[in-house]
Amino acid sequence: MRLALVLLLALAVVGILLATQDSNFAEVSLAIPFLGVNITGALFWMLAGWFGIGLVVGYLGTLPGRIGASMRARRAEKQLASVETTTASTVSAVRADAAAARANAAASSADAAETQRLSDEVARGMARRDVPPPRSF
Repeated sequence: MRLALVLLLALAVVGILLATQDSNFAEVSLAIPFLGVNITGALFWMLAGWFGIGLVVGYLGTLPGRIGASMRARRAEKQLASVETTTASTVSAVRADAAAARANAAASSADAAETQRLSDEVARGMARRDVPPPRSF
């Protein structure tokens, strides 16, 4: 990129040196066909004028693309904002579901612990009972 800029600067300096020579201030005349217009002036100013006209026409040629690109960029920004809003609401809903699942898991864990306690109590009660040993024949 820097090399390209240096080359463009060098090309501009050479162009300016060539354009400002004394022979470039000679009078030239430009006849525009079908209009009957005859423009007369120094070669240097004629070249500078046509160069300026070329710049303006080139810039005007890029305007439709720039306008279209800015419209597409605005549309993309709006879509991104709506996706971010949707994503934020989806994330909050998922977080709420996760919190509810954690609460259910904690309640299930408490239920499982209570069930285990009751089964242990029944087992101890059965072990304490005086049950006669089974008869053998």
